[in-house]
Amino acid sequence: MQGQRAGIVSRFLADAIDFFVVIAALVGVYLGYSTFRFLLEPRRFTWPEPSAMYLGWLGWILLVVYLTASWATTGRTVGKRVLGLRVVTGRDERLPIWLSFVRAFLCALFPIGLFWSVVSSRNASVQDLIVRTHVVYDWRPKLPPLER
Repeated sequence: MQGQRAGIVSRFLADAIDFFVVIAALVGVYLGYSTFRFLLEPRRFTWPEPSAMYLGWLGWILLVVYLTASWATTGRTVGKRVLGLRVVTGRDERLPIWLSFVRAFLCALFPIGLFWSVVSSRNASVQDLIVRTHVVYDWRPKLPPLER
């Protein structure tokens, strides 16, 4: 299956793992901010109570940054690495950063678009169709070139 386009189950599981990675990052930001506040004023410290809208926006921004950075560098997020998947261009190349950002923005804006891959003959999500990418099975790590 190496190089074949990934189906909905593996893509959904990878995206679910990535969702929990972003939630963990959001909790980390909250705890870091709380620690910073505590260190500034330990006697008057109270736990921050951010609004749901603030947390939603921060989580959305973290998701876009996480996806953009992952796809632009290795083509893999943590979830895709666990499931042996990689996001590539139509020519099976790594995504440039601008394309990674556009795909990440679309995925965060319209996550239900993933389910188009169920009916697509190419296993493509709505985001894949718009930015002309695809997700393939790729279990082999990219090895650095040999130095002479």
